[in-house]
Amino acid sequence: MTYWYTKTHQWYNDANGEVGLTPYAAEQLGEISFVDVDALEGTDLSQVTMDGDEPSSDPIDATVESSKAVGDVYCPVSGTVKEVNSDLMDEPEKINEDALAAWLFKIDASKWDAEKGNLMDEASYKSFVASLG
Repeated sequence: MTYWYTKTHQWYNDANGEVGLTPYAAEQLGEISFVDVDALEGTDLSQVTMDGDEPSSDPIDATVESSKAVGDVYCPVSGTVKEVNSDLMDEPEKINEDALAAWLFKIDASKWDAEKGNLMDEASYKSFVASLG
């Protein structure tokens, strides 16, 4: 099981297809009060495209809200959403409690070999977060 990360602070687990917010994103958002991922079920999504450190593609149709902000969610890999974590609708605080366990949705990656190089491993992601100061 390996976690892969995006500069938009989502993670992807290549063993089971889970996608979630990184602990850094959860910390930046503060106490998460609302999550809505239901509209993603069965949707075909594309990997986030970047222009430097900024996303150049639109966020996906998922909502993560906190007292501080509404967080945009991007997809780390292209594919079809096969399951959403609707438990987060009732318990959004699970993301703050353990962001790597509180997955948003599971995706069946369709271009993994081609897109893997666009993601960061854990060490690279930690360096990226540290550079944000």
